[in-house]
Amino acid sequence: MKWNRIRWQNAGNQFLFAANIFILVLFIAGSHLTVPAWLQVLGRMHPLVLHFPIVLLLLGSLLLFVQLREPEASRWKNRFTELLLLTAALTTAVTVIMGLLLAREGGYTDNGSLLWHKWGGVAVLWAASALYWLRAAAKPWLPKAGALVTVVLLLLTGHYGADITHGNNFVLAPVTPRNTAVPLDKALVYEHLVKPLLEEKCMNCHNAGKAKGGLSMELPQQLLAGGKSGKLFVAGNPAVSLLMERLHLPADDKKHMPPAGKPQLTEDEVALLYYWIKGGADFKTAVATLPARDSLYLLAAQRLQPAASEAPVYNFSAADDKLVQQLSNNYRVVYPIALHAAPLVANWYNKDKFDIKSVSELLPVKEQLIEMHLQKMPVKDADLEVVAQFKQLRVLNLSFTNITGQTLAALGKLPHLQRLSLSGTPVTLQQLTALKAAPALKELYVWNTGMSPADLQQAQKVFPKATVVKGFTNDKGEQLKLNQPIVLNPVAVFQHSLQLKMQHPVRGTEIRYTTDGSTPDSLHSPVFKDSLLITGNTVVRAIACKQGWYASDPIQLSFSKTTYTPDSILLRNPGEGSYIANGSRSLTDGQKGGTDHNNGKWLGYTKNGLEAIVQFPQPVPLKAVTISALRNTGAYIFLPHQVEIWGGNDPRHLKLLKKVTPPADKKDDPVTTLDIDCDFPLTQVSYLKIMMTQATLPPWHPGKGNRAWLFVDELLFN
Repeated sequence: MKWNRIRWQNAGNQFLFAANIFILVLFIAGSHLTVPAWLQVLGRMHPLVLHFPIVLLLLGSLLLFVQLREPEASRWKNRFTELLLLTAALTTAVTVIMGLLLAREGGYTDNGSLLWHKWGGVAVLWAASALYWLRAAAKPWLPKAGALVTVVLLLLTGHYGADITHGNNFVLAPVTPRNTAVPLDKALVYEHLVKPLLEEKCMNCHNAGKAKGGLSMELPQQLLAGGKSGKLFVAGNPAVSLLMERLHLPADDKKHMPPAGKPQLTEDEVALLYYWIKGGADFKTAVATLPARDSLYLLAAQRLQPAASEAPVYNFSAADDKLVQQLSNNYRVVYPIALHAAPLVANWYNKDKFDIKSVSELLPVKEQLIEMHLQKMPVKDADLEVVAQFKQLRVLNLSFTNITGQTLAALGKLPHLQRLSLSGTPVTLQQLTALKAAPALKELYVWNTGMSPADLQQAQKVFPKATVVKGFTNDKGEQLKLNQPIVLNPVAVFQHSLQLKMQHPVRGTEIRYTTDGSTPDSLHSPVFKDSLLITGNTVVRAIACKQGWYASDPIQLSFSKTTYTPDSILLRNPGEGSYIANGSRSLTDGQKGGTDHNNGKWLGYTKNGLEAIVQFPQPVPLKAVTISALRNTGAYIFLPHQVEIWGGNDPRHLKLLKKVTPPADKKDDPVTTLDIDCDFPLTQVSYLKIMMTQATLPPWHPGKGNRAWLFVDELLFN
């Protein structure tokens, strides 16, 4: 049977040549050409058709290496290979054209993997075209070499295409060495928890080569910049963060992230992003600095578990969840070391409420309790017999308790005790040797005890398998910096007068202060004695000083006087999101919120303004209302656009007493709290209506045009 060349093969050959020229022009022209909408539809079909040329090229390349003995069969094979290679080259051309059209859409950046993928696609087309045109070359090795080159180019181009679709190094990830597990005490929240999560679930669509919606997540500055829809998150406020909003949309919503068909985030992964944003979305926070009961810490402990071979093995089952919850109260907290983990930790607070009964009450969970933190509690020597009943203990903190060391032998019976802290107790070396019976002891904290430097050196010899922590010794005479004074007053707002009390934990430290706004110094500023009488609005600045130490950073305290306390305050709109504070009570509780908008003391509004109805028990003569507000432009918190004070004796017939428009916030304004003073002629009032409206984010702000947040925390009258 004779195989004759037919017309469409000639037409295909000519079309292939024309397609190469067209693709070269399209590739060089780049973004200078305007593509109509119907061609964009064609471009989006690129992922649908790219598999056809791949299969055809691989099959055609394979057939070039197949040799048949029968002449007729060999002719059929050659003709079939010829048609196969032509079809493969033509479909490759169509696929490349679709890909170049798709790359012109928004969300793709012409660098990195995308650039290499485009070059690879064009190279595959040229190789496929050459393979077809050189199929019958006089030198048999030429088409075979071209087949090998084509296959290699296919693999490389496919690799970069997978990087665009699924994230960097998607193909080689299973065989690429990964970073070893990071210990919990050395891990960073973003680097070792948030970033790996984003790489796994988000960066396949939001990377340097494929930044959908103008958003790339590879670098912190890109996360902060956000995308076309605005800022990705508001630090400290996940409730209004776009990231959390998209994650919580219904799965069939077109804006839900990740899109349907992509791997979705688990509940714990969503919680990780939520608590990271709620904690300020800091990129350098260490896991070890988080409180032990913090939700983010518990999630980190769960995700950063050591490898199975290194993980501690607990041969006990979990305690009943309800029982664990019942064992916590205002002075004692019991919680698992990680989410859904069996081992428990117990912390005690308020030494005035402590007795050994609060320890024995935990005996129902003695098989699960592995850590006890009793530091600064009045634990006595006799109490250690009760503690010794908790055989699963790994960590025991008895620092600055009332033990003298006479009954330490009881702790030597604990088979799993690894870390024991006795700092701040009068324990001697002889008493410490009673712990030699503890088989698992690895760390022993004995700084500031009754042992001399020589005893501490001897203690390390007595416990050769344990690390004896002696604490800081200033052998080189280095000067250290004092921490700031501690303020003991619970409120910053008063009616008649206030006795300011401050102290410092380091003995022999002086506190020097000023009340005129100047910076205190260690020589000329007054020395703070036992207390300082405050009778009016006062700003106190103070430092801690001691010979041989660097003075502390200054602390600034603002105290405000209010003449009248209202009987009640009705909020027309409660606070929004997580900024609800204590409702209306937070406006007159004497607690200033400070510059931390996440401390639970601020009322926050963004959708509705603040409208408060204030009622006094009897008519009072008012001439001023002062409102404490917060400004933090980076967190979208601006001063109010306008404040109105209405007053009178009938809540239905109030008159406007004052309207104030604070100056607009500027780009470089610092984070601070400000008092908005509203003065008006002396007026007898029983009712006040205070109205505050939000500012609109200015053109220089990333969220321009949207409503800013309004934060309020205290109202002062006269």
